[in-house]
Amino acid sequence: MSTNVPFDLDAAADLTDLSIQKIWIKSKADLKEYHKEYYYVEPVSDYIVKDSSITSVSTFSKIPENGSIPADSPYQGFDKSYTQSYFSGMIRITRPMWRYGIKARKLESLVTELRKDAIRFKEKVLANVFNHMADTSYQETTGRYAYTVSNVGGDGVSLKSSAHTREDGGTNWSNVISDGTTSNMDFDYDGYKAALKTAGDISGGVGEILDVNVTHVLCKKNSSVHTAAQELLNGLKKGEKPGTANRESTINSTYEIIANPYFTNDAYWGMFDKSMLSPKYGLQVKEGMPLTLDPQYIDYDTKEIKYSGGMDFAYGFNDARNMVLSDGTNS
Repeated sequence: MSTNVPFDLDAAADLTDLSIQKIWIKSKADLKEYHKEYYYVEPVSDYIVKDSSITSVSTFSKIPENGSIPADSPYQGFDKSYTQSYFSGMIRITRPMWRYGIKARKLESLVTELRKDAIRFKEKVLANVFNHMADTSYQETTGRYAYTVSNVGGDGVSLKSSAHTREDGGTNWSNVISDGTTSNMDFDYDGYKAALKTAGDISGGVGEILDVNVTHVLCKKNSSVHTAAQELLNGLKKGEKPGTANRESTINSTYEIIANPYFTNDAYWGMFDKSMLSPKYGLQVKEGMPLTLDPQYIDYDTKEIKYSGGMDFAYGFNDARNMVLSDGTNS
């Protein structure tokens, strides 16, 4: 089938064929913006936004008789810059196609497909940070132009890593789901308990206990992880241990599931503490301009009709201490 640009009569001859009674735009009525469930979205007005932080202090101790009281000061945290990028698209339609094809068939809603394409594009781009959880960079091929994404936080390592550094230079911390022996566990009851353990072991910038309570499971929609997460959750709510016939009791913990169709790997999964999702922790979208659809433009020379739209945003993460992640390769 033709994909002429601009969209002309030759590209869709059916629109002017009166023997065809029904012509449909086959597109979902509306699209869900999944990223708002696991990203912190912040409107910004600056082209470059740079995040940093300072840590807690670690000073209290038992003082021996006539001893000096110890003093401490916070450490500077890691920097992360978010630079706005412009993402845009356009529909071009010849005047005859608009007049005798689209308007005659009452298909003016075709222009709203530009908005839907923008939403799909953004969801794919933001999901790819999760899809490349262990990569420090990757080639983003969503859309017509490819570009390189630097997929590291302020400490210079990937989203999922056992080598996240601490601001005070202390022992590295890990957000790779592990039971202490096996890393990158697949999703099951043992994997879920390992996720709780991994989150509980994450420390702050000076080694303080953060008490991370992971509450939401991230996975690909209708994947093996998604179905297993539903099965386990139903069992936990009933107090029934999955995979057993004697109905042993379960741990007193449940979760919510965020199943995203834009995630691409069946086995990848993660959990995060949504109460910590803020400018301080987790995946970030810095939105310079929300999706804006421009008014119809008519080229005076050709009478070609154009619709365009665009949005500015930057995305990534600085500190992933609220997340634990696995590629699901080990049981």
